[in-house]
Amino acid sequence: MKIKTRLWVYFMLLVMFIVGVSFLILYYSIYHSTEVNFYKRLKAKAITTAQRRLYIKEVDSLLLAKIDKEGRDVYKDENISVYDSVDREIYTNNDTVYYPMSTNFFEKIRSENELRYTIGNVKILAFTYNIMGHKNIVIAGGENKNREATLADLRMTLTYLFFTAMFMVGMAGWYFVSRALAPINIIIKKVINLSPIEHSERLTAQNENDEIGALVNTFNELFDKLEESFKLQKYFMANISHELNNPLTKIKSQIEVCLMQERQKEDYSMILTSILEDVNELTVLIQDMMKFSKISQGNLVYEPFRIDEMLFEVRDSILANSPEYQININFTNPPNNDTALICNANKPLIVTAIKNIVENACKYSPDHTAFMALMIRDGYIVLSVHDNGPGIPPRDIEHIFDLFYRSPSMEFVKGYGIGLPLAQKIIRAHGFNISVQSELGRGTTFFVTFSV
Repeated sequence: MKIKTRLWVYFMLLVMFIVGVSFLILYYSIYHSTEVNFYKRLKAKAITTAQRRLYIKEVDSLLLAKIDKEGRDVYKDENISVYDSVDREIYTNNDTVYYPMSTNFFEKIRSENELRYTIGNVKILAFTYNIMGHKNIVIAGGENKNREATLADLRMTLTYLFFTAMFMVGMAGWYFVSRALAPINIIIKKVINLSPIEHSERLTAQNENDEIGALVNTFNELFDKLEESFKLQKYFMANISHELNNPLTKIKSQIEVCLMQERQKEDYSMILTSILEDVNELTVLIQDMMKFSKISQGNLVYEPFRIDEMLFEVRDSILANSPEYQININFTNPPNNDTALICNANKPLIVTAIKNIVENACKYSPDHTAFMALMIRDGYIVLSVHDNGPGIPPRDIEHIFDLFYRSPSMEFVKGYGIGLPLAQKIIRAHGFNISVQSELGRGTTFFVTFSV
């Protein structure tokens, strides 16, 4: 069932319930009030008759019965009977209608003072009436045909009004539901023919302040992410093909040269060493790309660890592979409590990110020296990594975190342009922050802010 139909059905059920309950309450109120009025009028008429019979001795039963029958508000099968204190009938205005009585029935009337009951369609009221110390009983009954006819007309009228109202509400409800959901149908038609990736097309909202406008904005944000993802994928495939082709071509050419003729043992060893270096570079590139892909998939496993201990692990790992590098670690305003240095993150990935930044600093420094400083600032742990390199030109600063980007001024330094983008992706995936400051001729400083 479509949303439009479902909303219309829910709306109709709600209106039917409200109107139906309202009509039932109205009908019950009228039903109850007419019944109360009937008994009220019946009792008033019965009291008048009893007073005439008991107070006015000159009026005999035949004359009183004639007066009662000539009244304007005589009910069908009406009978008013008066009984004295010893349960003897002293008056009845209709000999053709008889209400069955018993001794127990009279005792019940005297104990409760008033009873109401029904025989067929006749409603009967029995009550006590005291006069001159005697507890007389008056029993009056009759069928209110006018009330039944009025209630029947009311039922018919309410039924007609109910179905008429439901028809009109149904038509109006379908119109307004269709009108309210019309923008969604427009969006569906536009999305079917939309090319957000190839032509950067986007949806337009009639009203950006309502829920449909929010939906359109969400779609456009999703299209932006898809377009960026496809562009990155195309850019990645073009660059990764180039980056993988370089070491493979070098390996292939060295093997081909090696197979061209017999060589000395030392020559084979030198060629194999060169091939091993190329294979190692290729392995590092593939591992970095695997880490890049892992971060994009999410599902990172976090663990608590100390930032200061992690920095020494990074330094030892870099110096083990590149002993010519120099890495200095400095602690600014160290905390009194060691727990202030504990960070909750994926430690292997954080190590990879910091290692890439530090190796990058050592690589671009003429003296291969990097300076790491750790400080506590406003409840955050801030790590700065500084180098003595030539600095980054302003036009290149905004691109240093782009995948495979290499500054034209730094082409003499070996690299693939994946270290800094990978570091940024790892740090931001944890909700941390990374920024850079650089001045030509005075080096570059990276700042990594950890939240604890």
